[in-house]
Amino acid sequence: MELAVEDYYKQVQIPEHIVTALRELVTSEFDRLQATTKQQQEAYTREREDLIAERTKLLQAHYAGAVPLELLKTEQERIAKRLAFLEAQVEDGTLEYEQAQAHLEDCLALAGDCHAIYTSIDDSLRRTANQAFFDKLYITEADAVDGEAGEPFDILFNPEVQSTALRRKQGGGDQSGDQTANVAGLNKDQLVPPARFERATPALGERCSIP
Repeated sequence: MELAVEDYYKQVQIPEHIVTALRELVTSEFDRLQATTKQQQEAYTREREDLIAERTKLLQAHYAGAVPLELLKTEQERIAKRLAFLEAQVEDGTLEYEQAQAHLEDCLALAGDCHAIYTSIDDSLRRTANQAFFDKLYITEADAVDGEAGEPFDILFNPEVQSTALRRKQGGGDQSGDQTANVAGLNKDQLVPPARFERATPALGERCSIP
């Protein structure tokens, strides 16, 4: 069974030219999403500036006797809550993109070398590798191993996504439509550090077993 698992890793390991194509495809989708996020961030920034100006005017109006203290407090609380939200959105948008790009590189490196990694580590780490790459590994009727990849490897190991990436790199096919359909679900929440074996979570281990 262990040899069958090793063979399965060899089957799913992604060749270097496909890794390159996947990187370009997913990065392109990230860039598209980031452009949309940037527009939203610009809107948040404008709103933040307007609220800061509004807060200043309210304070000036209060000093001039035009705004009662209780109304000033209510309005200041409203503005403060909204400003806190806007600050978080503006900051998170940039961090999410940078983190997703970094985690994409980690995941592609692992997916492109998973068989070599698996055959080079000891038994204790092999279980952790299984947990990092797959939600399930199971034995077929032919005594071979098959599996269900976990996030984000379910996207990267997907033959349709790989074909789309190759077509896009070669300049053929309806690139934008295929691209959105195949990789739109791949986001920064899926490209997470547990792809590094030492950080695989116990919950993932509970879902992954080899009968």
